[in-house]
Amino acid sequence: MLFQTIHRHVDSSLELVGRDDLNKMALADLIEYCQQRGLETEGSKTDLVNTLLQWKQNCCPVPAPSTPQLFTAELPPISPISAEEYRMELTSREFSELFLEDGPGVDIPYQDLIVQQKLGSGGFKDCYMGYYKGELVAIGELRLTQFNKMDLKEVKNEIRVLKQVRHENVIQFIGVCTNPQHLCIITELCQKGDLFDVIRKFKRPSFSQLIKYMHDIALGVAYLHTRRPSIIHRDLKSMNILISENDRAKVNDFGLARIRPNSNPLMHTQCGTPNWQAPEFWSSNPCYSEKVDVYACGLIFWEILTWGTHGYPFQDLSEHALFVQVRDHGLRPPLTSLLPIYPNTLLDLITAMWKANPAQRPTMSQVVDQLAIYFT
Repeated sequence: MLFQTIHRHVDSSLELVGRDDLNKMALADLIEYCQQRGLETEGSKTDLVNTLLQWKQNCCPVPAPSTPQLFTAELPPISPISAEEYRMELTSREFSELFLEDGPGVDIPYQDLIVQQKLGSGGFKDCYMGYYKGELVAIGELRLTQFNKMDLKEVKNEIRVLKQVRHENVIQFIGVCTNPQHLCIITELCQKGDLFDVIRKFKRPSFSQLIKYMHDIALGVAYLHTRRPSIIHRDLKSMNILISENDRAKVNDFGLARIRPNSNPLMHTQCGTPNWQAPEFWSSNPCYSEKVDVYACGLIFWEILTWGTHGYPFQDLSEHALFVQVRDHGLRPPLTSLLPIYPNTLLDLITAMWKANPAQRPTMSQVVDQLAIYFT
């Protein structure tokens, strides 16, 4: 007598889940369910619900596959900026003037700060965890307080505007300390650190959490772009995105941000970190708009979806090779390994964000709208 064997699998997490339960889930959660089972992730919510129910018919559950451990990678070196002859020392009085023009309440006496362990260093600043009025804060103490003479007036204007930035996905400015021995900038503290390190320290989270990081970043950058006058960050990268204890992403580090006058749609200054720079930066007289931030966010989104498996963008290229390959030959980070895992619509969005022609890139507000569908 012959017996026919039916292949079945186990899936305990779906055992008590019915159609009604699946219909109540957000699209991002349904995609995560399908990803964990190697199922198709394209289609509407109804399509994915039907796919999962069909899978359930021939199964007895097993725990969802475990997530892989991540490797570590070194942060790329940051090139030095202005030559010494173009610098000037910024005194405590000048530093105070930059921040305190809008009235009292911003200058924080150093004795009111409780400075604790050092979190890291970058540029001209050492960053510490500390307390102010009983609240955890980040304290950035300037080591080399020097500014370009020609830029001082412009920087002064930018700081005045940046102090007014208030958004839950932009790091919150709290105040400054103008003590001559301790020139500090105090901001909210994001305890998990920057996204670059989070990717390397933590296991890959759920698809829903990955989308939340992307959506948070898009909301923060869209807010900057839609202000009047708009703010172009110009140095967006995973090291400049901070992650809070409750896993919210916040845009940080406005050292290179520029205010775009309403009358001038293009900017003309070179800056930023090459690996995340849009190709239009790379000329002797660059002309660019807010779309440089869109390009950089596309690369950050790729980092989020790959979660360390490919390192950071173009990590194996020298600066010269990067310029030639990215600008002249259209090289972009690889998406092949992501095609079986993520919806094509999401990968198409990233591809659009890093197009060579800035006019063909979506606005950050459009990116926000396209990511929002995963929360429905």
